[in-house]
Amino acid sequence: MMKKIINILPILTLSLFISCDDSILDKKPLGQISDASVWQDLALVELQVNDIYDDLPDGFNRGWYMLAAATDDGENSYVWPSGQAFNRGDYDASNYPMGGTWNGHYSAIRKANEFFSRIDQVPDSDGDLGNRLKGEVGFLRAYFYFDLSRHYGGVPLITTPQGLDEDLLVSRNNYEECVDFVVAELDKAAALLPDSHSGSNVGRATKGAALALKGRVLLYAERWAQSAQASKDVMDMNYALFGDYEGIFHSSNENNDEVVFDIQFNEPDRSHWAQLFNGVNGHVPGGWGGTSPTQELVDSYELTDGELYSDSPLYDANSPYDNRDPRFYASIIYDGAVWTGSEVQTRLGGVGGIGFSGDATKTGYYMRKFMEEDFQPSIGSLGASNNWILIRYAEVLLNYAEAQNEEAGPDATVYDAVNQVRARVSMPPLPAGLSQSEMRDRIRRERRVELAFEEHRFWDVRRWRIADDVLNKPIHGMRIGPNGEFSGTGPNGETLGRFEVENRVFESRHYLAPIPQGEIDKNSNLTQNPNW
Repeated sequence: MMKKIINILPILTLSLFISCDDSILDKKPLGQISDASVWQDLALVELQVNDIYDDLPDGFNRGWYMLAAATDDGENSYVWPSGQAFNRGDYDASNYPMGGTWNGHYSAIRKANEFFSRIDQVPDSDGDLGNRLKGEVGFLRAYFYFDLSRHYGGVPLITTPQGLDEDLLVSRNNYEECVDFVVAELDKAAALLPDSHSGSNVGRATKGAALALKGRVLLYAERWAQSAQASKDVMDMNYALFGDYEGIFHSSNENNDEVVFDIQFNEPDRSHWAQLFNGVNGHVPGGWGGTSPTQELVDSYELTDGELYSDSPLYDANSPYDNRDPRFYASIIYDGAVWTGSEVQTRLGGVGGIGFSGDATKTGYYMRKFMEEDFQPSIGSLGASNNWILIRYAEVLLNYAEAQNEEAGPDATVYDAVNQVRARVSMPPLPAGLSQSEMRDRIRRERRVELAFEEHRFWDVRRWRIADDVLNKPIHGMRIGPNGEFSGTGPNGETLGRFEVENRVFESRHYLAPIPQGEIDKNSNLTQNPNW
């Protein structure tokens, strides 16, 4: 899409940015553009739509932490980010760590509602561009409502721009009504959107994005057959797994055939600081540690024979990182891994090792996924430009496998979908004869390692209703001695090997986020979620 998002304020006057294309500058003088003029020109309306895209949340900019650090997959290297409140379980309706979601999403939804209330008055709005924009805004409005519903459950469905003379005390719709609305929006969007875009439009919503999101929404709602069909519709399109798993997320390979929908970045116009925040401490400029993978995640990666470390004859407790699923090496930096030309020693006493500094790893691991060894910050900026992928084809395959397994059991299509994901990294196919329950466990493990750090785990453990188990106990790391010892006692009496990093707290009320207290105070018809 637009590698530089253009912000347009939906008020009486709009200022044209210098990045507007020449055709717009030829048609409109520089300076102030009236609100009425915007809704007479599809080119200006398109800029309004760009502004809605700009409201999409991405995982690189959540405020000093990545969401994986609020799951059993990760720990943040520093204690003060708001996301740590998820791990302590000590937030409430006044300080939910992602509390901006409510107001931010409803602000974007209001822009979408304004668009739909006025688009039909724009000349040629029933042509190709007008219909495409209707599809894009429908997709975006659906995404914001889907995201609201996975945070809060049922939320008020508002589809018109509310005026001051209207009843603003809107009650909540239930969750199923929200799902129905989002699915209907995505069906309409899919009918209007093209299969792909080219040139400066790359990154805009497509038919595949609408259908893939539909599959995810229905998966969360446990409408298995409908979810499987939506994902199958995407599988019948022209998407493919990218050959290099690690490279999917690098700026040199952006917009590859696996990407279904992403958020575009382009430093310095639009950038993020993930490379700085998550850099290996002591090995890259800044190197603030950021997201430290847990031992729980490491243990989820099979060995090359398809077995977990506890069952595989290939596992050596003194060389625990040998013979692992290639996705392990593409996602996690461990003691002995080479990064930016030097060996990383996360061991005690190592540069960047546990205790090296306040920014060093807390678990004995660093995140490799998304990170680029050849990243070179520009003068005066540490911003990075690799895109944040919201939906990719591997997820679609795993969504299909999960939904189809729940609907019909582990048939051949379930095996095929999962095995495609495994074959990309040369992992052996799943064993034949799995029961439905066994296949469920394998699919969940596959999601964990394939989609690690991409914000799926946070939501998966909630929708599977297992968060009160996996997020309500300690997380662990690997403490290695100065000479590479995985057992025994360290120089200061530390126990070497697997160790407890932090105890975590998750209560049943945490399955749904608290609606912001300010919204409850303003609207007497807005009921709070249970036990908040």
